[in-house]
Amino acid sequence: MTRGAYRPFTEEERRRIGRFWVSVSAPWRRVVRPVFFGHERVPCSGPAIWAGNHSLYAFADASLMVSEIYERHGIVLRSLGSHHHFRVAGWGDALTANGVVNGTRDNCAAMLRAGEHVLVYPGGGGEVFKRVGEKHRVRWKQRTGFARLALEHACPIIPFATVGADDCWDIVYDNDALGRTWLGQQLVQRLGVKAEELPTVISGLAGTPLPRPERMYFRFLPPVYPDAFRHLPIDEAAIAMRTHVEREVQGAIDDLLAYRAQDAGRSLRARLLSSLEQAAR
Repeated sequence: MTRGAYRPFTEEERRRIGRFWVSVSAPWRRVVRPVFFGHERVPCSGPAIWAGNHSLYAFADASLMVSEIYERHGIVLRSLGSHHHFRVAGWGDALTANGVVNGTRDNCAAMLRAGEHVLVYPGGGGEVFKRVGEKHRVRWKQRTGFARLALEHACPIIPFATVGADDCWDIVYDNDALGRTWLGQQLVQRLGVKAEELPTVISGLAGTPLPRPERMYFRFLPPVYPDAFRHLPIDEAAIAMRTHVEREVQGAIDDLLAYRAQDAGRSLRARLLSSLEQAAR
């Protein structure tokens, strides 16, 4: 099979992949004890497009959400990945084996026709490699592809928001600064990437690249149905739907930040004390 191409999974493959993400995320879950809101809004059947904010490097929170959705709802999210991932032998194969699909329009359309739950980060590499000052901010530019697909396939978009992962690292040198250097310009030319897709230099736990154990917060929002936008021409409908979803996600991020500010369990110390108290009962 072509690396990154969509292939429907058998039920046994779905169970295997779901269990894989649960096991991979389990140690991190025990440390950060993530908080989830909005499970009652998750549809029981597909197709559906899940669209939300990409955190810095996306390592600290994505596996938590994917495993949570599988454990609570039995849904295996099929994530769209950047084309660059699938150019790397071994890495691209591993992503493909665990449900990630090359983010082409044809692959996404095929998944929606098959009734899949498709995970999309409209911000792409620009949100993964954030710049200084972009923490917890949605940056989707004018991208409408996911909204257009929802309109064409009459499927809902499920907006979601996540908070916490952007605080696991400090940005030491962002791609905006790197792109102005000779090295950055060489990387853009040789790797064939955009300047905004150059990796951000980060510092995490004790000055290492390891993430700090920040608590993660997630909110699943009510599905956005394409029927509300069908009175508009397709281009205008896609822009309107995208804009609506983008505002919903940013609003949910702001709500989660406000909740976090009052959360007694935000700090690692508080979480450890709570765990010790529960163990002693």
